[in-house]
Amino acid sequence: MIDGVIKYSIEHTTKSAPDFSDYKTLEALRSRLFTLGLIGVAEGIGYGNISLREKNSSAFFVTATQTGELSSLTNDYYTYISDYDFSSFKVISQGRHRPSSEALSHAMIYQIDPQINAVIHIHSKALWNFMKENKTLATTAEYGTSQMVDEIASLYKNRDPFESSIFVMKGHEDGIVAFGKSVKEAELTLYSMIQKYLQSA
Repeated sequence: MIDGVIKYSIEHTTKSAPDFSDYKTLEALRSRLFTLGLIGVAEGIGYGNISLREKNSSAFFVTATQTGELSSLTNDYYTYISDYDFSSFKVISQGRHRPSSEALSHAMIYQIDPQINAVIHIHSKALWNFMKENKTLATTAEYGTSQMVDEIASLYKNRDPFESSIFVMKGHEDGIVAFGKSVKEAELTLYSMIQKYLQSA
């Protein structure tokens, strides 16, 4: 089941997010993922989101909630997460639209390693099943919950994140997350897993 309800507490300022120089790079990635059906809408609910860390910062830009149905996004649909707190499960954001329901999951991935600069969350039933069957790195918690954030932290506690930079979300049907030091690296990590699936078919 796909669900886009925000589960964290939020302090949101409704005004344009700051400009970010890599907007075109991030939007080009999203366009490719949308074309492949890895970001989209099902039963009226949008799925999939991407984010990019602000240079030399813990802040990041993430697609706004319920944007899956849109084939392209202007700057106004990228929300700025200026701060977050895992203990109170809260985000502080700025933008014309509220951030993705997975914003704190993205935040935790950025906390794993300061070299992580891009996160991709997509949906694919076929790839999801393939990754589960092949015992790929996995979380089991429901999406957008504090348990999910805790599981992501535990998953990489004693692991080099760049040796296992993709995982399947068993508790979030069809959900898959990939990340990297750059938008390109995160995208290639995802495509590498898709290639493994296609070669196994």
